[in-house]
Parts: sequence; structure tokens; C-alpha cells
Amino acid sequence: MPGQPEQLAESGRLPESDRRAESERLPQPERRAEPERRAEPRRTSEAPRLHEAPRPLEARESREIGAELLARLERLPLTHPSCPYNPDGSRKPPEPDPRERELPLPREAERTDLPENDGPRIDPDGSWHWKGRDLSPEQNRIADEAVTRFRTAEGRDADGNYGDHGLTPAMRRIESQLEHGRLVPGTEKFALKSPDRFKEKLTARIGRYPNASPDELASDIHDGIRYTFTFEFEHYTEGMKAAQTKLTSGHEHLETRPSWHMDEYKGVNSRWRERDTSVVFEVQFHTRESWEAKQTTHDAYEKIKSPRTPISEVERLRTYQREVSTAVRIPPGALEIRQYPKEEQA
Repeated sequence: MPGQPEQLAESGRLPESDRRAESERLPQPERRAEPERRAEPRRTSEAPRLHEAPRPLEARESREIGAELLARLERLPLTHPSCPYNPDGSRKPPEPDPRERELPLPREAERTDLPENDGPRIDPDGSWHWKGRDLSPEQNRIADEAVTRFRTAEGRDADGNYGDHGLTPAMRRIESQLEHGRLVPGTEKFALKSPDRFKEKLTARIGRYPNASPDELASDIHDGIRYTFTFEFEHYTEGMKAAQTKLTSGHEHLETRPSWHMDEYKGVNSRWRERDTSVVFEVQFHTRESWEAKQTTHDAYEKIKSPRTPISEVERLRTYQREVSTAVRIPPGALEIRQYPKEEQA
């Protein structure tokens, strides 16, 4: 958010408000009740195109969920802002792919010394550079040490193999005990944030909290390790609670943030601490529909967070997120899932 960076609390940790902001998107006003649906002019068979998910579910499931999302959009009243048709019945133009609208930072546009593919690089002095972001040799060393801690806690060895110890084997054991839930495909591939993505996030936090210790900021990045469980729609709430109960038996529960009431993102994000290593990790809980919607809007979300995205583009992308999220069904009991820790009353 704009403004001067806030100081760390006396405890040495980030203010709770900022810690929460890292794990959830900005809430939007409650949706107003829609007017009664009126007769609609005949529509063509053309359907709006949703962007491909960066990491889709299995092909058959992805097609089924995508088709259902499109069908729900098609049934919206003409007066609904997410309806793919104009009030006169004509189809709205398709949303452009946000990946084709990436804009450079002003300082990058003025520079001529950036290579065509400005990939991550480490200079001889040990400093790190990527996409206009920089870490000093000392900051880069701290980031590398944090990434090593995460890799060790996640459970894979130098060759990428797993034994009985570590978070990923623990998540697989929990999965085996769930009747209606499972980890998303590719869990082992995507559980660890890549070193360069981790460093990119650390540079943003250093810029926001210039007086904070880089060690503390690196340790406070909660999604260096991330897992996602999906549950059958009818059993989502009971399945999520069962998974959290099993997680609590071996890990410290730090936070649960339900977002089913929000209009840009639906699901539940939670944070946990591994007791042996004190490493913090994230676990998300979704239905197959909400997971598909999250993957569909991933590129838009990344650009919303980027400082290089103009405000007008941010608003357009947030509208797109709302359109996709509107089509996601809310499972029974999801709106009653409680936040943890409970917010204190003012």
C-alpha cells in the first residue's frame, strides 16, 4: 500500500495488520442484491474465454470446471456487472490477456543497458539483481540461507528425494487420512518458492520496511513453502476442519483467514509453524472450482501487486478477478468458517 513504511513492533515482528495483508487480497464491498432477471435477447453460442491456468488441474477436471464457470457467467442477468453481455444483448468484447499488457518500470524504460531478457543475475561481489530489484551481497546471503532452511524443512534432499521427515511427507500423510480431500497435482513441484521469487519478495519487503532486519523479514515470508488441499464441494467445510485438526497435532497454528465472503478471491488461507525448525509455511483450502478460479486469475493478481502496473490497469484486472470469482459456488457452511485468531473487538 502507498505511504511511509511502518516500523516493526517492539517484539521485532511485523505489525499484525501488515502480516495479514501479505496473505490476503483487499476485501471489497458486499455485493448488492440483484434485480429480478428480465427476458434476455437470444444469444449466440460463443462463450467468453477465460485465460489458461498457469498450473491447471488434470485436463478432464479442468475442462469440466471451466465449462461450469462459463455456464454460470452466461446465466447472469444482463444488469449484472459480470454478465458477458451488454444491456442490449450484444456480447461484450473479450478481456485481453494481461500477460500481453505487461508494462516496464519507468526507470527500465529509460535504461539502455538492460539485456533483452533481464533474467536474475549475481554479480562477482555476490549482489543479486532482477527486474529492477536488487539485493546487496549481505542481503543475498541472508536470502540464500533462508531458502536453504525452507528446503530442509520441506523435506527433500540435495537430489530432490524424500524420506519420512519434512513438511511435504507430513502433508502426504494428512492427505491419506482425508476422506474427501487431496493435495493439488504437482504439490512436490510447487511446494517451494523458487530462490529468485523468494528474493524478489524479500526486496519488496526491504523496500517497505527499510529499518527492519533483513533476517527478520526473510524469516517472516510465510509462503516460502505452500500447500493446497482441495475438497469435494458438498464436504468442503467438514473436510477443511478435519485437515486443520490433523495439522494442529504436529504444527503450531498461527492464522486462518477465510475469504469466501470476498468478491475477488474465494478460499481459506492459513499459516503454520513447523515446531522443530520454526519455519513458517502456508496451507490453502479450496474447492476444485475456487482453485481453478485462483489459477485462472493468477497472472492478473501478480500484475495487481506489481508497482509497474498503472492504476487504470489495476482496476481493470480487479474487475476481471471479480468476474471469475463471481462464478464460484460457495460450499455449504463456508461463510461460517471462523477466522483464527479471532479479531479483537474495538
